[in-house]
Amino acid sequence: MLKRLAPIACLFLLSPLVAEYLSGSLPAAMLAILPLMAAMYGSGALLIREFAVRTGGGWPAIVLLAAAYGLVEEGWVDQSLFNPNYQGLRLLDFGYVPALGTGLPWLLYVIAIHVVWSISTPIALTDALFPQRRHEPYLKGWGLALFGLLYLAANAMVTVYSANSSHFMATPGELAWTGIVVAALIAAAWLASRRGRVEADRPAPGAHALFLLGFLPGAALMLLMYAGRSVLHLSWPVAVALEVGLGAVAVSALLVFEPRRWSNVQCLALTAGLFMVYFVGGFLTSRTLHGAADLAGHAAIAVLCLAALGLAWRRTRIGHQGISLPS
Repeated sequence: MLKRLAPIACLFLLSPLVAEYLSGSLPAAMLAILPLMAAMYGSGALLIREFAVRTGGGWPAIVLLAAAYGLVEEGWVDQSLFNPNYQGLRLLDFGYVPALGTGLPWLLYVIAIHVVWSISTPIALTDALFPQRRHEPYLKGWGLALFGLLYLAANAMVTVYSANSSHFMATPGELAWTGIVVAALIAAAWLASRRGRVEADRPAPGAHALFLLGFLPGAALMLLMYAGRSVLHLSWPVAVALEVGLGAVAVSALLVFEPRRWSNVQCLALTAGLFMVYFVGGFLTSRTLHGAADLAGHAAIAVLCLAALGLAWRRTRIGHQGISLPS
């Protein structure tokens, strides 16, 4: 029983720890709300992974559903896509597009971080921690129902809290176009799982190259977010073009080198590169949003997450050498 529940618990907790605490978005002082964050992030990650594994959709399905997840959270739940003064940060001022009701640079950035760090990185790290379960479903029917209900309940609670605290509500049109895009992404994920895939013959890059493929575009995205306007003085169309370009480079590389042909070591190398973006950048975010007083608590959380990455690396390396590991 414990062996079966361990990867479920791991992904359930890793997703909010990476998405909200390692990133620096939430201070360590708010660790008490981790169960609520896990009900939202962790349940979402578990359900997305389960869909991808059960249907054979793989990473294309995970990425598409993670984008849908991000739109639900940012468009419907906390509505940061449409609130012009969300948490007093004025996130939409740069590149505001009236027809969409949002700032295009923020839209691309926030969906990208949900796709990559809220969902994909915790799933990949959990797969590395339990390599023998990498291609197996985690949940039975009751588990799907339980985490589905947890996800809906957590989103409802956060939606009510956000609306009451911000006194903001998006327009019906903004909520509608968000729903249309979410539905389209879910449909695309379903189609991706039904169409079958051709295995690539190209050899995958080495582990060091994959680490850099994860770290460098991710670090560049963070640099654009923090310094693109204030330090580099980029116009918003240039910032959007760079965001799209970074995404295109990363996606093209992953399409050229079919991930299903990679070893566990290669998969973890890419994951480690992505992880280190948040590990490094989270300190800057924590200092900016919560002040120096949060840095000690943030450091403790960062070390805990780094220990999980180190354990994943150890288990992956041992498994790569042919030694059987318990799962």
